[in-house]
Amino acid sequence: MEKPTKTPLVVRSAQALFFLNTLIWLAFGIVTLVRMTDGYPGQAVMAVVIGGMMFGNALLMLVSGLCIGKARKLSFVFALAVLAINILLTLTDQFGVYDFATLVIDLAILGLLLAARRWYLQRPV
Repeated sequence: MEKPTKTPLVVRSAQALFFLNTLIWLAFGIVTLVRMTDGYPGQAVMAVVIGGMMFGNALLMLVSGLCIGKARKLSFVFALAVLAINILLTLTDQFGVYDFATLVIDLAILGLLLAARRWYLQRPV
């Protein structure tokens, strides 16, 4: 059986949520840099490190969103790994309303990807 060429709606929905997460993490990174450099000028290095991790997370979300549009097992596994790390880190850090929002988005993406897993795991003939 050949892999379908059209991207399923469930995958496109997961992509949209990955892109939303990208924007959220970019905003978190910018706000963190501004707040920490304004409020704690002596901790500029720490602000860059924390902001940099948030920008890195945004980049991983963007790459995941772009990659899952292809029916490739590696894209599926990469996206699941990014989500697993994000969910784990969200639960191990201080937990607030923004963490809850990103956790809900991450769990929604996870559910969508698991629903579409056959699209990624089919073997081409």
